[in-house]
Amino acid sequence: MTATEAKAPSLLEQDLCTGCAACCDGTIFTYVEVSRDEEQALGDRFAMQSRETDAIFFQPCPHSVCQSCQIYPIRPETCRKFRCKTLKALRADEIESAEAFRRVDEMLRAREQLQPFLIAGETLNAARDRRGQLAASAERTASETAFVLKLTAFDLLLDRYFRDPRKAMFRQEPSGQQAA
Repeated sequence: MTATEAKAPSLLEQDLCTGCAACCDGTIFTYVEVSRDEEQALGDRFAMQSRETDAIFFQPCPHSVCQSCQIYPIRPETCRKFRCKTLKALRADEIESAEAFRRVDEMLRAREQLQPFLIAGETLNAARDRRGQLAASAERTASETAFVLKLTAFDLLLDRYFRDPRKAMFRQEPSGQQAA
């Protein structure tokens, strides 16, 4: 963990994070990875799925209530270490607080505008699966195409301001490089 990540969050950062909570509600991530030790320690609090070297639980986190973590002192290490791109930029003085809050507001508005395109009760993760199926389909209705475009634009916004480039939904190749 870098010195920038290790410092205690300021009240400003806490307000930014609790006003967003996209890292906990399934907006940014499909699942959270936990170590074997955490799987045993927290297994009764999460519906864990064991993998070869670790375990995961799916988002939205059942302990995120009204954009606040109900198990904050014992939350998984992945959650403790996570800092979105906007928070990192704020901590590094690359952006002002007004810009950080603007980004969160833009994301929240875009997520709200996406709601009419979702099926009743559909999570963003399920919507992403549906997008994949529709994108692979030779024929789509106008409303299905609008849904694919709206969700893709939303994920590009998340990639730009919130996701680590290594975990971006749509990774960009370095300049002059093209994907094979």
